[in-house]
Amino acid sequence: MIGKVHASHSMRVRRTQEFLTGVFSTTVAATVRSEGGRRLLEGSRSTPPLVSIITVVYRDCFELIPLMETIFSHASSDTEIIVIDGGSSDGTLELLQGWSAKIDYWLSEKDSGLYEAMNKGISVATGEYILHMNAGDHLLSIPTAELARCKTDNIDVACFDVLMDGKNVYHPRAGFILRIDNSWHHQGTFYRRTSHPGYNTRYRIFGDFDVNQKLYRGGCTVKIFPRIISGFSTKGISSSGSRRREIYQIISRNYGLIYLPIAFIRFQLNTLRRALSSTRRGCSAHK
Repeated sequence: MIGKVHASHSMRVRRTQEFLTGVFSTTVAATVRSEGGRRLLEGSRSTPPLVSIITVVYRDCFELIPLMETIFSHASSDTEIIVIDGGSSDGTLELLQGWSAKIDYWLSEKDSGLYEAMNKGISVATGEYILHMNAGDHLLSIPTAELARCKTDNIDVACFDVLMDGKNVYHPRAGFILRIDNSWHHQGTFYRRTSHPGYNTRYRIFGDFDVNQKLYRGGCTVKIFPRIISGFSTKGISSSGSRRREIYQIISRNYGLIYLPIAFIRFQLNTLRRALSSTRRGCSAHK
């Protein structure tokens, strides 16, 4: 099943690239603020939705189309769809305009980066829970029944499994691990909107780790479900020194310097484990 999901996603990406090459070969840069969606066409909903799916994008329309296809295919009356674009000039604005009847609210304007855009999405969301799905991710299902129970039980954070690269399943964890590692992937994490503290825009990559630590340190209620609801690709995820520095800054600010040696050792062990795994795969391929 996992292989079929990955193959289907790859096929959608290829179709998207062919479509955009023909349609958006030339585009005028978006220089002004534009907005649209059903909320502006029909007015606000009388009953707030259970979940708001927030997507942020900037100059990545090749990946945006397959993501939105998966979101549209799973959306229902319990779902609110919000897209925040950073003023792209690659055809994204034209896509959003064409989707105005399917998206509850979209906005296209320049911003300072990823986390300002995500904060904008939260500020206009009305759902009980919010889920962040960005270009390059893909939605496999919306766990409506589980989220309805979480709402009744007053759960602040609901975490679900995430499929990585179409083959490996990431299982979220709570507890001590959150002091040294980001064990809630945003593609599988539903936050109660009123409990979300907002993202610190000083961070460039791991603002979600900062939010997760703040929520857990503040005593939020968490429930973990063994169900895959989304997927993403690890391609392009940085392991640079700047990435590690940001992680260490977040840990020290939220939990103190005492946890940095533990986080450093864990990072080194994970790096060694990945290197050994890659070596074993290379050796097997040559047999």
